[in-house]
Amino acid sequence: MSEAAVQEPQVATSGNEALLQRADLLYCLAQAFLPPPSHWTVCDWAQPLVDDLTEMAPGLPGLDLEDVKAALAAECARWAAQARAGGGDTWLVEYSRLFLVPPVPVTLNAGVYLEGALGGSSTQMMLACYEMAGVKPDERFHDLPDHVAMQLEFLARLYERAARGDADAQAMAEEFAAEFVHAWGGALQQACRKAAASFPAAAVFVALARLVRQTLGDPGLV
Repeated sequence: MSEAAVQEPQVATSGNEALLQRADLLYCLAQAFLPPPSHWTVCDWAQPLVDDLTEMAPGLPGLDLEDVKAALAAECARWAAQARAGGGDTWLVEYSRLFLVPPVPVTLNAGVYLEGALGGSSTQMMLACYEMAGVKPDERFHDLPDHVAMQLEFLARLYERAARGDADAQAMAEEFAAEFVHAWGGALQQACRKAAASFPAAAVFVALARLVRQTLGDPGLV
């Protein structure tokens, strides 16, 4: 996504480091829900992700990374066992089995969870929120505005603005999360959990979906 030209201070205002940390975490999670580089194994993908999350954790008290770390470690061990037996797919192949190859076991288009269809009113409402905030989807991103990664990046931008002094950005982020992300977060987590019975790699995204919900204070998270 790309922002319209706005004048923003270049240094976070005092006391708002936690907002910047939350923004960084949401940027990281947005990337985790996008297709990985074609030649990477899950281990290539997991290590920088764990490093980034671990680095951010001290700035976000109460953030629980254990589920994510355990899921990534289990998936790396599964891949290593397959590799020793002469197999082992790239992480893009595993990602594609889950999210791209029809009939997809799990969709990353949140409108399906919100209203059971693609391109419905919720998708148009999200697009209107992006436009109201002066943010528009990157032309290189070939998906609908309700894609999970697009929503997380949008929230990251809003929290980043809030940390730099935009008085309205945090309220806008919290309203967007309450209206949309809290409504689909549990359904995405459950869809990934169901898929994991046939696609073990989905367990990684169960943990990541839970981390999204935790980061944004989903009241339905238990």
